Amino acid sequence: MKNKTLISLFTSLFLVINPVWADSSIAVTDFELLNLTLKLTDPQKVADIDAQDQKNMDMINTLLKSGLNNMDGFTMIAISNETRDDADKSIGYLFDCASCSAELGRNNDADYIIIGRLHKPTYLFSYLIARVFDTKTNKLVKEYRSEVKGTPNKSIPGAVGLLLHKINKDIPH
Repeated sequence: MKNKTLISLFTSLFLVINPVWADSSIAVTDFELLNLTLKLTDPQKVADIDAQDQKNMDMINTLLKSGLNNMDGFTMIAISNETRDDADKSIGYLFDCASCSAELGRNNDADYIIIGRLHKPTYLFSYLIARVFDTKTNKLVKEYRSEVKGTPNKSIPGAVGLLLHKINKDIPH
C-alpha cells in the first residue's frame, strides 16, 4: 500500500514537473506575390524577371515548409494550392481576412495557419510578410516582416530563417 502511494506521488510529481504537451499544428500555404512594380515593355526582360520571381517564391515556400517541418514542437500541415485557391476569393483575400484564413486552417485540423506574401514595391527590394492566425479564435496572432534586399540566394534564406526563429519564439508549442 505504501509503495503504491509512493509511486502515485512520484508519478504525479513527474507530470507536474514535466508536463506532456502535444505539438501545435501549423498549416502553411504557399506565399503569394504582390508585385507593384511598373511593367516593362521589353518582353525578354519581363520573362527574365517573372522567372526570377517564381524562383524566389519557390525558395521561400521550400525553406519555410522545410524549416517548420524540422522545428520541434510544431506539426506542419501543408495546404495544397487547390485547397488554398478554393478558399481564396482573390489575391490578398486570405491574407487580409482573419476568419477566412482561420477557417481554412480549421478545415485542415491546424491550430494556427500562416498566410504570407512577397510584397514587391520596386525591383530593388521586397518585403517578406507572414501573418499567423489562430484557428480557434479567428484572430491574427502576429505579423512578421523582413526586408529582402540584395542577392536572393543570400537574402531570402536569411529572411526566412529570421521568420522561423520568430515563429518558434512567439507561437505557443
